[in-house]
Amino acid sequence: MKETSTLPGGPRAKIRRGGATDVEFIRSVAERVFSHFGDYGRILPGWLLHEGVLTHLAELDDRPLGYTMLGFYPVTRGEYVADLLAIAVAPAHQGAGLGRQLLEHAIAQARAARRRLPIREMRLSVADSNARARRLFVQLGFRLMQGDHGLYDGGQIALHMSRKL
Repeated sequence: MKETSTLPGGPRAKIRRGGATDVEFIRSVAERVFSHFGDYGRILPGWLLHEGVLTHLAELDDRPLGYTMLGFYPVTRGEYVADLLAIAVAPAHQGAGLGRQLLEHAIAQARAARRRLPIREMRLSVADSNARARRLFVQLGFRLMQGDHGLYDGGQIALHMSRKL
């Protein structure tokens, strides 16, 4: 099923489930967007095909522009969290509201998954230096979680954020 919504000041993007044919797009965008954080061009394509990870792509005219990867993990007996493993927009399409659209869609997917799993919140990790992404996450209700969450391979401090569903 494709979902359509309007990007602010821009064209309509469709969001669809990702699959094996999207491996190259996932890899190439990860290499361009996440290379300074670590080797995500190698890591993320494997997550695409991992059972339990929902991948969605935003596309325009059947051309992919960005994606999200959402995993579901138990945190305590009987409780799960939805974990936004990745959100990325191809550099040529950044700044047009596509990241917001993808994040809103991921939140809706996490809420929908509550019909099958007792999910209490959605979490994500973000580099302390990624101010643009942090602003978007705060705008959509994410708050910083306390604690030391380590470093990305590129040396950036990892911050964890969460929001109730």
